[in-house]
Amino acid sequence: MNNDVQKEFQEVSKKVQAISWGRVWVWVISFVVVLGIGLTGLVSYASSYETRVLPGVSIGTVQVGGMDREELTTFFREMNNKLADAGIVLLFTHDDTTERVYIASSVVSEDAFFDLIRMDVDKEVSHLLSYQKEGNLLVRGWSALLVRVSKPHLELTTVTLDRARLEKVVSERLASFTNNAHDANIHITNIDPLTFTTVSSTVGVTFSYHDIIGRIVSAWNSFDAPEIEITRTVQPPIIVEDDILPLLDRLPKVFEAGDLDLTYTDEHTKKEYTWTITKKDIANWLEVQMHDGIGFGLNASSTKIFLQDTIASSINQDAREARFEIGQNGKVSEFQGSRPGIGIAIDDTYVAINDAVLQRTWHDGGMVSSLPIRVEQVEPAVKTSEVNDLGITEILGSGYSNFSGSPTNRIKNIRHAVVDKLNGLLIKPDEEFSLLNTLEPFTIEGGYLPELVIKGDEIKPEVAGGLCQVGTTMFRTVMNSGLSVVSRRNHSLVVSYYNDQRNGKPGTDATIYDPAPDFKFKNDTGHYILITTDMNTKTGDLTFTFWGTSDGREGYYTEPVVHRWIPTGPQQTIETTDLAPGVQNCQSAHPGAETSFTYVRILPSGEKKEEVFSSYYRPLPKICLVGVEKNIPLCEVLPDGTTSCPTDVTIGEGLPSENDTSTSSLPVGGQT
Repeated sequence: MNNDVQKEFQEVSKKVQAISWGRVWVWVISFVVVLGIGLTGLVSYASSYETRVLPGVSIGTVQVGGMDREELTTFFREMNNKLADAGIVLLFTHDDTTERVYIASSVVSEDAFFDLIRMDVDKEVSHLLSYQKEGNLLVRGWSALLVRVSKPHLELTTVTLDRARLEKVVSERLASFTNNAHDANIHITNIDPLTFTTVSSTVGVTFSYHDIIGRIVSAWNSFDAPEIEITRTVQPPIIVEDDILPLLDRLPKVFEAGDLDLTYTDEHTKKEYTWTITKKDIANWLEVQMHDGIGFGLNASSTKIFLQDTIASSINQDAREARFEIGQNGKVSEFQGSRPGIGIAIDDTYVAINDAVLQRTWHDGGMVSSLPIRVEQVEPAVKTSEVNDLGITEILGSGYSNFSGSPTNRIKNIRHAVVDKLNGLLIKPDEEFSLLNTLEPFTIEGGYLPELVIKGDEIKPEVAGGLCQVGTTMFRTVMNSGLSVVSRRNHSLVVSYYNDQRNGKPGTDATIYDPAPDFKFKNDTGHYILITTDMNTKTGDLTFTFWGTSDGREGYYTEPVVHRWIPTGPQQTIETTDLAPGVQNCQSAHPGAETSFTYVRILPSGEKKEEVFSSYYRPLPKICLVGVEKNIPLCEVLPDGTTSCPTDVTIGEGLPSENDTSTSSLPVGGQT
């Protein structure tokens, strides 16, 4: 009986084992096939997005998934232009009315175009194309599936903003809605006998807008045109009427001490100079100040104007640097010895003067009636001891541009930079040369003249227009000398002044604008470089020449190639109250372009280095400023509480509408 059971059990076991192994193999093979299909699908899926943005990706609410590099670049440039044209809108409440102030996001001068806010299109494109593509094809395929399901909303990562310039523009645009607090003060009406009146303090109203920078960048990061609410704040005065009352008994002491003499002795000629701040000057400049206590001092602006206009010209002497002169035979014939410069230290001198007057408020004796002018010495950049053995014997290279057709002030600015700043300048071995640092300060006092520039819907003078002519000529000189370019940026617009002289096409220009962008290069020759300049105001020819010691290198650049021209689009109109009603001032249209050229350097070792400079110039439509009448109040509240509203009133003149996407600032006349 037991044997029969055992045999039966063995037969059943054999049947079960046979059936189970068969099924196992079926399942194993099926799993392998399915896995293979799945892995193959993942690899294929990853490969299909190798050169495209993963599916489901968006910037803010804008879908960019599936775009390749060319599509993404075009899309980003269009979005950059749309956001730039839309500008920035500030919203705030004024007299129970919501005001909308349009801020142009760009500044256009006579020969340059600068965006206050911008994105790096190439970096953004590269970032999106590489997003979630780390690892092998299987990992990337799995990542692509996850991204497709999760649909991530990304933000831009390279948006930058020129804080200083933007805050200046915002401050100018809001000026009509603000007023500064004014301290209580006195006004001298007569010295002998002493009579005066008190000036009441007033409360100021200002805007808190310094936090808008981050909010603007945040909006751009999501492809949103910035519309930002700002708040007005009350600014109390520092000095009020009650603060002045205890001082009034000390006012006669200020004048009893008499005039204040300022003295200076020239250390070379030993000639002595004396200037007098009279009691009349003191009366005109006197004000109440808070300096570790309240007292009578002199207004800083008025005093510094006196120092600059009356005294500075007799004291200031520019530093004289060691310079070379080139003889008729093209050789260095002689050099000029260096000499330190001297200049009045206006800020330090004012502090000394003001302290002397404050002491008259606080003390009865020991009053100062004379004090020396504070001066500061300016060392020359290159001293005589450094130029005895420079080996400047031959031409390294020259660069050329033409400025014919330029306005008078533009030509004068170029001449000041070229003749007064650059001609004869020496560049030390291994020095990184900054064109901005060499040409500054960019002020009227510094020798530059203004040009009218359109900023948004306002017309304002812009100082030092034309210096990009210098930057472009310097860039070409550097390349023809085979030197290393450290920093160069093309203009944002096609500028006819800077088209390449060989084929008349854009691409070989270099823009500069204080404080950025700058044009920089490095003197890597191991010797000094001497800059000489030649400027012909009749023909408009401008040539720079670098002299030094050749180490056998060569440098040149190819003619620029225009890969495509970009149309300008329809005309835009901006209403402004800066022009008389009906008067129109237009900026001509500028087509955009994509260009490139190659800078070739043949080093002393014989090695050939090539660098491709690609430039993108954004299109700018024809833009016209049209003068309109200032806004007329729609209604006013009468003393009895009723409301009176005039009829036939034009609503909203002079302000952009909500949908206004007019372009930002433009120069008055001429080309950019």
